[in-house]
Amino acid sequence: SNIVSGERLASSLTFGQFVKAIASFLAPYIAMWGATQAIPSLGMGWRVLFPVYMVIAVIAILWLSGTSIREEKEEGRPSTFGECLALLGKPFIFLCFLGIMCHVGIDVGTNTTAPKILMERLGMTLADAGFATSLYFIFRTAGCFLGAFILQKMAPRTFFGISVLCMLAAMVGLFVFHEKTMIYICIALIGFGNSNIFPVIFSQALLAMPQKKNEVSGLMIMGLFGGTVFQIAMGLASDAVGQSGAVAVMTVGVVYLFFYMLRMKR
Repeated sequence: SNIVSGERLASSLTFGQFVKAIASFLAPYIAMWGATQAIPSLGMGWRVLFPVYMVIAVIAILWLSGTSIREEKEEGRPSTFGECLALLGKPFIFLCFLGIMCHVGIDVGTNTTAPKILMERLGMTLADAGFATSLYFIFRTAGCFLGAFILQKMAPRTFFGISVLCMLAAMVGLFVFHEKTMIYICIALIGFGNSNIFPVIFSQALLAMPQKKNEVSGLMIMGLFGGTVFQIAMGLASDAVGQSGAVAVMTVGVVYLFFYMLRMKR
């Protein structure tokens, strides 16, 4: 937020998500190549993934440390932990916090549930059903890349609405369809739809309270624990009624995001 203007913040954050999605998408392939000795693994096998990402991370840290950024000076004293949490008392900030929880819950939930749906309905093996996770990340990566450009031309609220409708249609499809192709289409729609939710909510929260950007940023990141909350609920639901129960829990998160969209600024 110190190096891009407010109207381009969502687009810039989305491009950052695109880079992050590349890392998520490539991780299993780097691990696989290391395990099969297709790349020099120095005896580490699949664990070669860790030094590869470590080197990239160190390069990024050194590059960033050498970059000159003029940060805005904070006015007044730093907020305490309690004062940061107190910001959740602001209605819109609280809505953003819940939105981040839903986004991460859907993200983690799709990764764990998509293969199980294929195994439950089509009798696929875990090895074959695992492609569903890669498919999700392919479309999530593509969505982040396209979103970085779309958000420069389209209002965040409009694009957010399109993304939520994609996910809502996909959730309905996961309840109805039992054909592999249709299930794959639904997974792809969730990947594309969920790709731009985080940066839009994050930017909306920062722009809502620019004088408390650090504190708001911390609260939004804390919302990542939504992945844990959703997993517990999805586990209980799937144990009770099968994978359709897990889909129902994710659908609640999508419906909330639709409600959140109605509260966003135009």
